[in-house]
Amino acid sequence: MAKEQKIKTHDPNKVPFGKLLAWNTRPIALGAITIIIGYFSIYCTDTLGMSPALVGTLLMASKILDGFTDLIAGYFVDNTKTRWGKARPYEICIILSWLGTVLLFSARTEWSTAAKSIWIFIMYSLVFSIFSTFLNAAESPYIIRAFGTKEAVTKVSAIGGIIITLGCMIIGITFPILMGNLATSDKGWTKLILIYALPLMLIGIMRFIFIKEEYTDEDAKSDHVTLRDMFTMLRFNPYTWCMAGVNGATQFIAGLGAVTYYFTWIVGDISLLSMLQLFSILCLFVMLAFPMVIRKKSANYLIMVGSILGIVGYSLNFFAGKNLVLLTIASLLGGVAVLPGSYLRTILVMEIAKYNQWKGLPGMEATAAALANFFGKVFTAFGSFVLGILLTTSGYDGTLAAQSDSALNMIRLLYSFIPAAAMCIMLFCTLIYKRLDKQLPQIEAELSARETAD
Repeated sequence: MAKEQKIKTHDPNKVPFGKLLAWNTRPIALGAITIIIGYFSIYCTDTLGMSPALVGTLLMASKILDGFTDLIAGYFVDNTKTRWGKARPYEICIILSWLGTVLLFSARTEWSTAAKSIWIFIMYSLVFSIFSTFLNAAESPYIIRAFGTKEAVTKVSAIGGIIITLGCMIIGITFPILMGNLATSDKGWTKLILIYALPLMLIGIMRFIFIKEEYTDEDAKSDHVTLRDMFTMLRFNPYTWCMAGVNGATQFIAGLGAVTYYFTWIVGDISLLSMLQLFSILCLFVMLAFPMVIRKKSANYLIMVGSILGIVGYSLNFFAGKNLVLLTIASLLGGVAVLPGSYLRTILVMEIAKYNQWKGLPGMEATAAALANFFGKVFTAFGSFVLGILLTTSGYDGTLAAQSDSALNMIRLLYSFIPAAAMCIMLFCTLIYKRLDKQLPQIEAELSARETAD
């Protein structure tokens, strides 16, 4: 009698821990750049002696270029077919992003204002309009093809978000401390950035080395995207714009970068920001609940709840003053607010792709993600622009030992009610997106019926 053989089947919803770790190496490396760029305005104003309005205008001008490169990047990624896959080849851009960041913080005080402005515009554009653009455009197609199912992607996004947060927390805690010791001159800033750049370039490329695109489309022809398809989606798919609005709102707050000014001039000690960053570890426990909540609700529901918490948290900052307890509570609420939109956006991309297919279009994951990236970058720059203009009009001068009352009050507004207003925009976008949440069961059933008929 022949012995029965047990056949092992691979469960596509299970994600090996090693693969989970490897996947999140590049987001940590790119997230570190985002954290460090939050200090860029104060580097320009207080070290290089540039006008806040000039810095904000330069960053805003750089984002005009992003209006072209984001959608172009989405088009290229959607139509890329190589031996390594559709999205994986673009991971090499993480190395280029870090090289550009080092050069961005290598301007010298003795340069003329024109030379500083040209250097900043070119380097900032390379990092964010080119290299980061292709990384972000490739993110959603890559994760979908690396893990396959919605449940697996949710696990990777939520649990991976914890790994990313822990990795970025190390940057967030150590950077202000090292900044206080090293960033006393232009050359000190360059050394500071190099300390992070060298190891994070190596860490960032590990995803490309270890993670393959295992779930590819069988019908390659159906994956081809034309410019007409792109414009049709942008015209007739309102949910793409909702996702873009959510990303734009959160990135506007990041672009403000008001926290550095707040702790420098209101609290009076930038190093205390490290302690605030340390408490953000509590946010990780919230992310553990994401997969369970999504099974019962949706990613959009979590983003909506987060926006409400963000409105409360950021508003609380206005009344906190130097009170570290209130500032910590407000920071935790604000931190929880941005987590769903930051780490669950791929779920929205998958849902939007299904809507596109339901309407007879290609999925266009990269193009949908590119629009969100475009909004994110434009509103990041707009945040920097708003910061620069409002600080300048309030009389802020980074070369002074003390600031005027009008400048201090403006810093308080930039750290409270202005980001709270951005959270209101995010809430509005999620309320519109709820219509797609209700349609999804019907859309998925009809798409399944089409596949069966084919």
